[in-house]
Amino acid sequence: MIRRLFILALVGTTALGAQTAGLESGIAHFNGRRWTEAHAFFAAAAKAQPRNAEAAYWLGKTLMAENRPGDAEDWFGTAADLDPRSSEYQLWVARAVGMQAQRASVLRQPFLARRTKAAVDKAIALDPNSIDAREMRWQFYSMAPAFMGGGEDKAREEVAEILRRNRYRGQFLTLQMAARAKDDVAAERTMKSMVAEYPDSLAPVSTYASRLVDRGRVDEGFALIEAFQKRRPSDVVALYQLGRLAAVSGQQLDRGEQALRRYLTVAPPPATGIPTLSNAHFRLGIILQKRGNVAAARAEYDVALTLDARNEQARKARAALK
Repeated sequence: MIRRLFILALVGTTALGAQTAGLESGIAHFNGRRWTEAHAFFAAAAKAQPRNAEAAYWLGKTLMAENRPGDAEDWFGTAADLDPRSSEYQLWVARAVGMQAQRASVLRQPFLARRTKAAVDKAIALDPNSIDAREMRWQFYSMAPAFMGGGEDKAREEVAEILRRNRYRGQFLTLQMAARAKDDVAAERTMKSMVAEYPDSLAPVSTYASRLVDRGRVDEGFALIEAFQKRRPSDVVALYQLGRLAAVSGQQLDRGEQALRRYLTVAPPPATGIPTLSNAHFRLGIILQKRGNVAAARAEYDVALTLDARNEQARKARAALK
């Protein structure tokens, strides 16, 4: 907070638009999960351009990736003060405070929860059609008890607003609510509806396939991914999903290994929603371990951790090997 006030004292409180020019290299580091390089770049940019709200915003996002939500909040706050019309900056203030609330003591949680809710409410006031902000408010309503402003009734109302604006995103939340209520019939109905409505979208297909595999309907799960691949042969992420199903189920291991090895050669650049190469190596390690090739599995886990030292799944799998 002190740092933010100091920056604002230097530049004044005039609202400024986002300035992305000159930040492309840092954004590339961020998207490539090169956190050290991204941090150095955006820290220098924010210092050199204290009026650049976008530099402060990206520094905040990097600090979040580095698991430093308290510091990130300061920089998101700086960005929001520099451009008070930005719903996105307010949303990230809410995310930073929310992450702190998850780790706080029982005594501090109510205070941080109220601050989270206030920030996300402001983000929605600035942009009522921000689905990301409305999803975060839905999460708050779903998790917070009534005395803190949460509750299932409010959660359902928020889902209705999201469905009205974005049926695709809203149905995923409908699915989560059905799962929390242990309403298997509603969950199955929602997933079937989504696969039918959005046949060219991998997310509903992979979600439904995972559920089928979890419930022992392995052949049906693989069939869903295979049907999607026939419709969208150029979607390389389906290769990862096929490999993941093999790793989870322990079935069709040859096909799963082949799919993951191909994914590792053709995966698109890192981006939101694209499975990381680290996770692909981890899944490949699981398949190799299930086939009894412990040495090869260990090597895949090591590569996964080299690519992303914070891949806890790979770390646990590596530690469990004898």
